[in-house]
Amino acid sequence: MAFEKDTITACATPPGTSALALIRISGPQSIPIAEKLSGTQLSPRTPVPTRLHHQENLLDEVVATLWPNPKSYTGEDLVEFSCHGNPLIVQSILKAICTLGARHARPGEFTERAFLNGRMDLTKAEAVLDVLHARSDRALLAGQRALAGQLSDRLMSDRETLLQLLARIEAWIDFPDEDIQPEVGEGFLSDIKALLKSTASLLSTAPLGYRLRSGYRLVLAGPPNAGKSSLLNALLGMDRALVSPIPGTTRDTVEESIVLAGFPVRLIDTAGLRASKDPVELEGIARTRTAMQNADLVLALIDSTQPDDPCPKEWEPISTKVLTILTKSDLPSKQSHKGILVSAKTGKGLDTLQSQITLRLTADLGAPGSDEIAITSRHEDALRKTTEALACASASLIAKSAPELVASDLRLALHSLESILGVGTSEDVLDRLFSQFCIGK
Repeated sequence: MAFEKDTITACATPPGTSALALIRISGPQSIPIAEKLSGTQLSPRTPVPTRLHHQENLLDEVVATLWPNPKSYTGEDLVEFSCHGNPLIVQSILKAICTLGARHARPGEFTERAFLNGRMDLTKAEAVLDVLHARSDRALLAGQRALAGQLSDRLMSDRETLLQLLARIEAWIDFPDEDIQPEVGEGFLSDIKALLKSTASLLSTAPLGYRLRSGYRLVLAGPPNAGKSSLLNALLGMDRALVSPIPGTTRDTVEESIVLAGFPVRLIDTAGLRASKDPVELEGIARTRTAMQNADLVLALIDSTQPDDPCPKEWEPISTKVLTILTKSDLPSKQSHKGILVSAKTGKGLDTLQSQITLRLTADLGAPGSDEIAITSRHEDALRKTTEALACASASLIAKSAPELVASDLRLALHSLESILGVGTSEDVLDRLFSQFCIGK
């Protein structure tokens, strides 16, 4: 492939001014380029303090480290310069490196080379992305487990089982005169069912994976002055939304993120629900209703100091995802509605509210486990095809269909399973995947 001839470079740390920046060079010319700039012969895996010069100009004082192939991150010769984090310095070094024969790396190209050179399979490459973008401790831990090979090892074990099953069924096809003993057939069926159970259990983690990556949308809704903005600020622990006794202060949605039970949660404060002739307020109310429809959970705020709930018809279409909150519980109540009593002013009921939110949001996900795996949507699609093919193979065996049909289903299951690991993955899929990475990773 073309990448085998190219030497690439990029800054692996975020743009902007910082104490240090890390510049990477990977490919066949990385060592000659680095040694020409430094005037120093680099030793493997040994940090070397040196100065970089180009065209008689001093670029910077750096620490250069050589990671020789094949045990570098990319599987190629890889050199890293730790330099001062001035963007001018970073750009001057990158320009010099490119002048000497390298090119700027595409997003994710270092990790893509690691995959193409066999340093990691596709599940580990995707785990790098999960680790980089994790928005909660639980998401980070799941990504780290996948990067350590937890998902890869599980899939490789299932792949080996599938290969053995295929070898056995093809042996029966090659020797049609040999009768299959009943106990042998039962054992074969049992092995397929065990494999089906394994892949189905992995498939069941798809909702968890989606929530760890995408989080939840939690909408605070209710009439004006029900305490939506005050509750948002209380949940955040800071004054994010404007609080005023004047009704209709909030005209648009206000959004902030928190973490609950290890999941990222997007809190959305909304305009008060009421009849209005103000076109700006009407647009805000329309956005409130849209946010409620798109929410995973709606906190229906009712002012406990008022005798009625003015918005009962707003909750009816979304009743399955409504959690009723009685606000201003530090004041005398006039409400007969049932709900969670909360005071944003005193903090009373906030712990109970957070617990109930967590229960409602994560009811179908279960408690975290020490071996928790969270697959991606790409894995989900492939595992669904795998389980469907295994189910067909099982049904064919039970129906005593021709072994060729069973073998065909097993091959389809194997192909789908291997696509998760990156075996035979098309360049289009790889391009889409690695384009999500930052440059330098």
